[in-house]
Amino acid sequence: MPKDTYKLHLSDTHQSNSVENSSVLVIIYYNHMNIPVVIFTKRSSKLRNHAGEISFPGGRMSMHDNSLVDTAIRETFEEIGLKVSKENIVGCLTPTNTYTTKILIFPFVVMMTSGLNNLVPNEEVEEIIEIPLERLMNSVEIDKEHSSNTYKMFKFIVEGHLIWGATARILKNLLEVIEGKKTSNVP
Repeated sequence: MPKDTYKLHLSDTHQSNSVENSSVLVIIYYNHMNIPVVIFTKRSSKLRNHAGEISFPGGRMSMHDNSLVDTAIRETFEEIGLKVSKENIVGCLTPTNTYTTKILIFPFVVMMTSGLNNLVPNEEVEEIIEIPLERLMNSVEIDKEHSSNTYKMFKFIVEGHLIWGATARILKNLLEVIEGKKTSNVP
């Protein structure tokens, strides 16, 4: 997939006062074989919330952060040691709620071509996972266990990893934008 096929639109990235805000980086980079790869983290099984789940690097906004972009950049550096510049951010996908912890996640998409050689997970991260974008596109399925009459949920089972919940919803949104099935970031 050519690098210039990604066309993302910035969505409204205002902060919500009704729930707690967090932000993540959806990092896409081209590996040594020029294949687009997405970076995930497997959260430590010792964490109180979402333990052992696959997620994007990021976290809750702190009072020291000037913006949700700053939060995502800071949290990503703390979690996996990756320095990201604001210039690498190409857009923001549709903000997504977690249903169990009531957090509104703002997913910022990052395109990178270097700086991913020496990633080091901190104590919150059990593993850094790199999955080719094409494998993700081919692994989406309906999550019957978590779907209802009101909401259709999705999951991804790829390379032995289960991606579900808010991370799967963000990933599904990314794939829809890349595939051109969504012209705006409104769900």
